[in-house]
Amino acid sequence: MKVLSLVDLTDKQKQELEEIKGVDLNVVSAKSVTAEDLKGVEVLFDWSKKLQDDIVKSDTLNWIQTIRAGVDALPLRALDEKGILLSTGSGANSINIAEQALAYMLMFERSMNLSTWDQTKKVWHREKKYDEVYNKTVMLVGVGHIGSQLAQYAKALGMHTIGVRHSDKSLPNIDKMVAMKDIDKHLKEADFVVNSLPDTSDTEKMFNKEFFQKMAKTAYFISIGRGKSTDTNDLVEALQTKEIAGAGLDVVDPEPLNEDSPLWDMKNVILTPHNAGRSVHYEERAFKIFKKNLKSYIENGEVVENLVNYSKGY
Repeated sequence: MKVLSLVDLTDKQKQELEEIKGVDLNVVSAKSVTAEDLKGVEVLFDWSKKLQDDIVKSDTLNWIQTIRAGVDALPLRALDEKGILLSTGSGANSINIAEQALAYMLMFERSMNLSTWDQTKKVWHREKKYDEVYNKTVMLVGVGHIGSQLAQYAKALGMHTIGVRHSDKSLPNIDKMVAMKDIDKHLKEADFVVNSLPDTSDTEKMFNKEFFQKMAKTAYFISIGRGKSTDTNDLVEALQTKEIAGAGLDVVDPEPLNEDSPLWDMKNVILTPHNAGRSVHYEERAFKIFKKNLKSYIENGEVVENLVNYSKGY
């Protein structure tokens, strides 16, 4: 079985894959890969925009494993029509993204966002509000790998957790799980609302004026999912009118954020350049997901982890 990796594997990783019976591995960098490299390939590790047309037209390709979690930029309909299996690296970045979401919460409660502003002006200003995340409530909108990891951290710090997803089935470290359709009934309970939702037609601009109006005025909105799930203009208005207390934003719409956006100059906003998903440990974790899936695929034809549901878009 021909396997093409566009990820620059270490010698040890190459050896681990080549030891799997039936694997004929070829490693080519995403920058130098050509349509010729794709010939006869059944399994592709990572995505190539450069070869998109060739991938869709391939007569041998049966499964693509991306290294990243998001697949909204891929031609999902075309891949679905071709019957190509698609799986993601979801979960490989759950630790670092959860840590960054937690960092936003800690910075707001300890007024470290304001201290950072003071530092740029060389001002020694201690008269701020200093609170704690202890005993606060965080609402996790989307309780996948990231939400579950953040829930674990939150409970370790003595926080209360509310999980929101399509099903209200209980999960570890979630004090109360509510169905997505009932989210409005519980928004006022949250000191932090964390968005880790994917970009789909159902989530586009879900976090809008009406949503922010239903949050507590003392609550913070944290977005680590996809920028298009939030109406940026409505968020700016909610912050300017003090409908909510502040926002920690790793993702925005559009990206990069326009230079004239009011968000840049708001002291109650923490902006990061979509870097929560980056970690020196990411590729090793993504490789482990691929290796697990590859062994299963060869043994029984099934992809066991992070298989994309084309009808849902994730």
